[in-house]
Amino acid sequence: MKNVKIILAGVAVCATLFANARIDALGGDSGFWPGDRDNNSGFPATINDHGYVELEGVNWTDPNTTNGVNASILWGDATKWGFSWDNGDNDTWFNLAWGNGDMGLNVAYRSSTDESNSAADVSGFSVGYGQNFDWGELGVGFESNDDDSEYWVNWRGDLDAWVFESAKVSFKMDEDDSGIVDVSNTTLSFDLFTHLDAGGADVLFGFGVDYESHDVGTATWTEMTLPSAIVAVEAALTDWATLRAHVEHDYMFSCDNSDGVLNVCTDGDTNANGGTTYGFGLGFDWGQVALDMQIDETLFTDPVSTITGQDHDASLASGSVTLSYTF
Repeated sequence: MKNVKIILAGVAVCATLFANARIDALGGDSGFWPGDRDNNSGFPATINDHGYVELEGVNWTDPNTTNGVNASILWGDATKWGFSWDNGDNDTWFNLAWGNGDMGLNVAYRSSTDESNSAADVSGFSVGYGQNFDWGELGVGFESNDDDSEYWVNWRGDLDAWVFESAKVSFKMDEDDSGIVDVSNTTLSFDLFTHLDAGGADVLFGFGVDYESHDVGTATWTEMTLPSAIVAVEAALTDWATLRAHVEHDYMFSCDNSDGVLNVCTDGDTNANGGTTYGFGLGFDWGQVALDMQIDETLFTDPVSTITGQDHDASLASGSVTLSYTF
């Protein structure tokens, strides 16, 4: 068992692309997992629940690409303070986080000057605010960068309906006037979800509806997804290793395409852009140190070639990894 532990840890460290690997392996939506620190952006009040140093975004195969180390730190007791740095984002001057116990705040400012092309100058800011209320968690945000802007609102709370214990709502509206044509998008989603205790496993079941409205120049379209369903499992293999998996299914219930120029869908073609996706992940927890990663099914179908690196196309060489230290 000790040798297996060393081999798996070595495979994890050699994976290339860092991201929020735990959430990616569980479907990519941290709103379904309230305890995960990825909620700090969508629900800033959760800043008060954590203290950590986290590294993500390392590309071991080619350090000269835009993929690289992203880092974040959050600390404090009654008052929380945090900073983060994103690789490849040279325009961001600062990205700060603050919490006072009940309320959380994210503030970022972007600024850069291109002397050879003034049109490439960048300036802007973003603010995210979150607070916990008796009726649930609230997160709101605004971002403005030159000719584009974005507004968003997230809510999550208890809602006892059928087999579901919780619900969440997300709304986002953005506009971009910097290109050849003006672009505006509006998205709204509502999800019911619950976590089931299956002994050594936590099983998530979520069921929701999504609405989107898009305007790109003369092309406009709206679409509705119903259902947008997910099942995810996080199961303990040992006291230090965890297996994760998810399956998602989306069905486009309706689509109204104004002219078909973008070929998003044709009127009445309700099956377009739907389908089923899935993913897997592993987590390693050694007390305050944790390493999470995405994996591909090749680990199960051809474990020797995947672990030893003989199969260079296996996604252990391209899956996301997160390394963290909590305190």
